[in-house]
Amino acid sequence: MTTRVWITRTQPTATRSADNWRKAGFEPVIAPLLSVEPVPSDTPIPDEAELIFTSANAVSHCGLTGDGRRVYTVGDATAAAARKIGFSNIISGDKDWKALSQLIEKTRNPLIHLSGEVVRGDLVGALRKRGLQASRQIIYRTVPVTSWPVELDRIDAVALYSPLASETLMALPARDLSSLTAYCLSENVAEPLSGISVRVAKTPSEMSLIACSLAQDE
Repeated sequence: MTTRVWITRTQPTATRSADNWRKAGFEPVIAPLLSVEPVPSDTPIPDEAELIFTSANAVSHCGLTGDGRRVYTVGDATAAAARKIGFSNIISGDKDWKALSQLIEKTRNPLIHLSGEVVRGDLVGALRKRGLQASRQIIYRTVPVTSWPVELDRIDAVALYSPLASETLMALPARDLSSLTAYCLSENVAEPLSGISVRVAKTPSEMSLIACSLAQDE
């Protein structure tokens, strides 16, 4: 029997993720837990600034055409999104913002973390402690749903890609989740969950997430 997995990501990423899960033998059910809205900003991004992206949503809302400047990302998907819009000098961390902060090289150029309204941890603060000229610019906001976007009897598992998605799931009207398995992109994503079986990807990439779900099915 084909496992039906709930794809909770925002669009258009959800459709691309569904294709990946389908290719791996799953039946994806797209029902985003979050929607993304741009946050207008009048603050220009200097040409000499080095950029930090901790989500693919930040890449898609940055309004920039890629160039040769140094760009730092968390995860393969974010790096791929940056590469897709033309950035070529990309350093990607494969864990979380803490690991990425240690990869960021000493520079006299300003470092700008382009992000959503809600971020996990204080990446900019960590960089400033290292003596780097770092700041954060909010370019999008993520809006959680408040009612169930999918019928639970239609799914066997749920794929979760962010702590906010997990928090949104837990904040929905109470339902019994014990029959489901949550496939989580990282330990941070799994942390808000309760009353549900959890599997965590070894690295924060979709291929690793799918691999952890397949390992459970073996």
